[in-house]
Amino acid sequence: MITVTEEAKALISAKDTPEGTVLRLDPVNIVRATEEGRIGFAAGEPRDEDQIVEHEGEEVLRIAAPVSGLLSGSTMDVVVQDESENGSDAPSVGISIRSPAGREPLTDDS
Repeated sequence: MITVTEEAKALISAKDTPEGTVLRLDPVNIVRATEEGRIGFAAGEPRDEDQIVEHEGEEVLRIAAPVSGLLSGSTMDVVVQDESENGSDAPSVGISIRSPAGREPLTDDS
C-alpha cells in the first residue's frame, strides 16, 4: 500500500475526470524482464483490486494493484520546486513518490 499525505490528497482532489471515470495511477510501459517502467495519472474505469484513496470522505484516486504492490511502503507527497530547480519563471507544484530507503524516488511522470 502507498501512503498518500493529506497535502497530496488535496492537490489530487482538484483534478476533474469525465463522468463515469476515476483518476487512476496506472503502470505505463512496464518492461516485464526488468520490472522497470513508468507510472502515470489518467482517467479510467475503477477496478475492484485498486487501492482507494479518499480525501474528506470523497474518493480522489485509484492506485492500480500492481503499482500499489510494487511501491508498497512508499509515500506520495506534494513537491514544490522553485524557479532555480525547474528552469521556469515561477515555482512548480507536483506529486512525488518517496520509496523506502534504498530505492530511487519516483515522480508523477516516472
